[in-house]
Amino acid sequence: MTPEAKSKIVSLIGEIDGLRSREPDEKKFRDWKEKVEKQLEESCGKGSEEYSRFQRLRFFNFAGGGRAKDAPLNERERREYLSDLDEAKRVLVHCI
Repeated sequence: MTPEAKSKIVSLIGEIDGLRSREPDEKKFRDWKEKVEKQLEESCGKGSEEYSRFQRLRFFNFAGGGRAKDAPLNERERREYLSDLDEAKRVLVHCI
């Protein structure tokens, strides 16, 4: 992996802390997720273990379960969301 690619992945890992807010921003999360997918594809390849692991993650569905789009997360939803971010971080750390 090139130093530039490694630096981009480290930056994406750093962005996770900003996603861990009490009331997460769905758009901010989706934008981050798209950047991660693109970077993993460029850095590791579409057939890589890291890319595949990230693709298999079942990230929190903000619109799922009949909840209103702007409704705050309850404690169970918040734990699920944070757990998803923790797993994404493990995938990215493994990549570098």
